[in-house]
Amino acid sequence: MDLRAAVIVAALSVACASKPPETDSPPVALRPLERMSGQEIVVFPVQYLSSTDSLGWQQQIPNRADFLSTLDDQIEAVLTARGLGQTWTFGREIERASKVNSIIMRDARSLSAEWLRGRTFPDETVRDPLASQVRGLVGLKGQRYALLPVELRLENRGTGMGVATLRIVMIDSRLALLKGMWEISSDPMKTLSPALTASVATHFADLVVAP
Repeated sequence: MDLRAAVIVAALSVACASKPPETDSPPVALRPLERMSGQEIVVFPVQYLSSTDSLGWQQQIPNRADFLSTLDDQIEAVLTARGLGQTWTFGREIERASKVNSIIMRDARSLSAEWLRGRTFPDETVRDPLASQVRGLVGLKGQRYALLPVELRLENRGTGMGVATLRIVMIDSRLALLKGMWEISSDPMKTLSPALTASVATHFADLVVAP
């Protein structure tokens, strides 16, 4: 092999060694909602608490509506602390708006979102009556996108530990399309406490902006 050929072979070897291995999986976005942080977004109240409970924790929840309302407040508190309080509209405010306009609008805490508890896909059409309900409430301030926390599940992680997992979907209200779906879990804990839902709220905020 002459000198020129040796140099070419060496260069190709270096290029191949420095090239990252190819994988079938796309890179995972650490903050998939980061691009939405500068937009005006409606965050609806959490709609459902799953009836499945292998932990027995639901026996400690005397009022399911109050329990979910506490999670709504925790979500608002964390996202507000991270700088989104001026541009995002949260559960209690959108609930008040729905009650003020109750003749023409559905209560924001009881949307027709049952079907979203099952399997969903990006760019899937949002069906009526949910599409109309979301469009009406999101449009009160001229906004377009909504984050809808669909369901909170209490799940056993073994060894006496449990987590709370929240399913969230993003809806483009003008096009009536699902633009994404995420499931976020709390840190594992041994007991049901406000810290459990506070952890869910923290990880919700982590989808959007760093602490």
